[in-house]
Amino acid sequence: MNVAVIGIGRIGLPLAVTIASRGHRVTGCDIDADRVARINRAENPLPDEAGLGDLLARTIADGSFRATTDTAAGVRDAAVILFAVRVDVDADGRADLSHLLAAVDTVAPALTPGALCIFDTTLPVGTTRRVLAPRLERGGRRLGEDLHVAFSPERLLMGRVIEDLTKYPKVVGGVDPEGGRLAADFYRQTFGGEVLLLSSAEAAELSKLAEGAYRDLNIALANELAMVADVHGLDIAEVIRAANSQPYSHIHVPGTGVGGHCIPVYPRFLMQGEGPSALSALGRAVNDAMPGYVVRRLAALLGGLEGRRVLVLGLTFRPDVAVTFHTNAVDLRRELEALGARVEGHDPLLTPEGIASLGFARAAEPLAGYDAAIVHSYHRAYAGLDWARIAPVVVDARNALDRAAVEAAGVRYLGVGRPPTPAS
Repeated sequence: MNVAVIGIGRIGLPLAVTIASRGHRVTGCDIDADRVARINRAENPLPDEAGLGDLLARTIADGSFRATTDTAAGVRDAAVILFAVRVDVDADGRADLSHLLAAVDTVAPALTPGALCIFDTTLPVGTTRRVLAPRLERGGRRLGEDLHVAFSPERLLMGRVIEDLTKYPKVVGGVDPEGGRLAADFYRQTFGGEVLLLSSAEAAELSKLAEGAYRDLNIALANELAMVADVHGLDIAEVIRAANSQPYSHIHVPGTGVGGHCIPVYPRFLMQGEGPSALSALGRAVNDAMPGYVVRRLAALLGGLEGRRVLVLGLTFRPDVAVTFHTNAVDLRRELEALGARVEGHDPLLTPEGIASLGFARAAEPLAGYDAAIVHSYHRAYAGLDWARIAPVVVDARNALDRAAVEAAGVRYLGVGRPPTPAS
C-alpha cells in the first residue's frame, strides 16, 4: 500500500519509517527542504530517538521510504494519508491550527479517489469533523463516498516513539463510519497491536485530551502537596511513596512545572469554551506557578539572589531528549533574573545557538564557582558531576537526584517539597 505521512518531525519521521519497515511504500512530506535532503541521504536528524537511525538507513536503502517537499505529488497515489503536523497554542492560549490547515489545503486537491485521511495528532474536540474534513472536501472528494476521514491521536513519548507505536492500544474514531473502520484495519495490519475503535472522531479527540489533562492535574496535585510538605518540613517523596502503596493512588512527581509539546498544551484545548474546564485551568495555574515558587525558596535559603551567579543545568524539557518546546528552564531563568540573579545555562544536547535562543548566557567549562545550581533536566551526561566544585547549593528541580550523594559531596540539597540540607 502507498502511504503518505505529512510532517516528518519528532513524531512523523519515526512513524513513517516504521510503517515503511512493515511492508508499505511511504512518502514523507515536509516543507523543510534541508530536513528532506538529509533524510534522503539517510542522515538521521533525530539521534536521540531510539532505533530511528537503523530504520531510516534500511528503508531509504531498500526504497520503501523517501522524503519530498512536494506534498501534492507525495500524496497523489497514496491510499492512506497520515497528518502528523504539530499543533501548538497561540498567544491567547487557543489551538494554533495554521500549519495543519496549510497542509490540508495542499493535500485536498491531490487526493486519489477513496483515500483515507487520518489525523495523527491532538486536536480540540470537534476539529476533525467541523474544520478539517470540510476543507478536505474542497478538493472535490465527498466524505463517505470517495473520501474517508478519521482521527487517531499519537500516544507516544519522544525518545521512544518506535517502541511506543506498538506498546499502547491505538485509539481511532471516524468522521464517517467507513473511515473509522478503514483506519482501524490499517493500524491492525501495520502495527499488529490492539486497536480501540471508538464511536466517533470526537470521542477519540476527547480521549486524548483526557490523557493530557489527567497528567497535568496529577502533577498539579503533586505540586500542591509538595508545597504543603514545605510548610511542615516534610519530605514529599516519602509521603508519595506511602500514598502510592495503596493501589488506587498514582500520584506523580512534583517539580518546576510541566514542559514539552503535550501536557502544557492539551489542557488548553479544553479551555477554549467548548465545555467546562475550570479544573484544567486550575491545574495549569498551579503548574505554571512552580518555577517562581522554587526560585523563591532558593532565594530564602541564600538570603536573596541579587548579584548571585546561578547555573541552570539541562535546558531541554525532559532528560536526554533534545527538545525545548515550552521548557520550564526558560521560566526558571525569567524568575531568577527578576530577583537579580546572574544566570547561565548548560546543556550537552544543545548547540551554543540553541542555548542562546532560550535567552541563556552559555556556561563555560569547567562548571565551577556558582552560588547555586538548578538541575532542570537531569541528563545521563550529568551523572558524574562534581557538585562541590560547581556550587555550595544544588536545587533538584525534578526530584531526580540522589540526595545522599549530593550531601556526601558537602553540598546543600534543596528539592521540590523536600526540606533543605541544614546549614553547617
